Amino acid sequence: MGIADLVTDWGGFEQFVAKLHETGQVTVEHNVTLPGRSGAPRQIDVLIRHKKDLYEYLVVAECKYLNSPIERLHVDALATTVREVGAARGVIFSTKGFQSGAITQAKHENIDLYVVRDLTAQEWGSPGRVVDIFLQVIQPSIGNPAPHDVAKIGNPPIAFNFVFGAEGPESSTPTLKEDGSSGGKSLEQYFFDATQKALPQVLAQIQMINGGADGTTYVLCPVNLVPEKPVLVPVNDEVLIMPKWTFDLGIKISQARITVDRAKQYNFAVALENYVTGKISAASRQIDAVLTNLAELGPMAEPRSGEQPFVNGSIMRVVIKGFFPFDEMKNREIVPIESVRRPFVPPLLPDETK
Repeated sequence: MGIADLVTDWGGFEQFVAKLHETGQVTVEHNVTLPGRSGAPRQIDVLIRHKKDLYEYLVVAECKYLNSPIERLHVDALATTVREVGAARGVIFSTKGFQSGAITQAKHENIDLYVVRDLTAQEWGSPGRVVDIFLQVIQPSIGNPAPHDVAKIGNPPIAFNFVFGAEGPESSTPTLKEDGSSGGKSLEQYFFDATQKALPQVLAQIQMINGGADGTTYVLCPVNLVPEKPVLVPVNDEVLIMPKWTFDLGIKISQARITVDRAKQYNFAVALENYVTGKISAASRQIDAVLTNLAELGPMAEPRSGEQPFVNGSIMRVVIKGFFPFDEMKNREIVPIESVRRPFVPPLLPDETK
């Protein structure tokens, strides 16, 4: 739905410019003839009537569907028409721009010059008219927890039953504070915190899954849990001193490609660039709508320092707070982290940068 698709001839361009002004706030007429003050009739491509209380203001629009920029003589001709019909303002619409002499004369004659063009990708908003991204919904799980280098005060059996659900830890294995008193962080909370720390680090290593194909992949990554100080776990009136654990971090990645053409909701969406004032507006009309929406486009925001621009092909990740059951991975193909890790790109040496 670019300009080349919307307009194919001079008459079509005039009708399109008329549609651009159908906002519901003015009356728009196409191909109008008005008597001039000198007595000669004046043909007007598009006439816009503004009515405010007891008064009416006319704007005369000329539509130039040419293969080259508009010249100064076209501005002179419109200025004469504006004076002849007593209009408040004149405006010329073009698809090919304006010569510098035309712009200078337009400023002198109080005439606006608009180029009708396609919206740029930046004006649509990143990443452009078409959004083509990959959505990955991430959910973690914890399995195969194993303590290491356990010191026992007494000889209690080691048996733990950790349960993690949709809201996080569902079981609570108590630990002792450093002074031996109760009220330490639960053992499950240690695992939960380790998962929250390890997950973004692991995801930062993962590239596109299955070449971008839709589907669900289970990734397995070993994790070391080493608290700053050994964890004291009371068991059967005895105490276990646990300096280290290992566990398997399961990551469920549900991937889907999302492609959206933002233009599909519009009959048209174009930019109107004023060569006199430098301002740019967007003109659009949604499907089945009868009115055009006009909105001035402000200056484009620059990306924040260090912020990566949002481009097509990007991966958008949504991490679900809760855990999926580790048993869900039974009888499924499990992918080790090494097979989906981004390839390492060594930095260039000084003599390689030339």
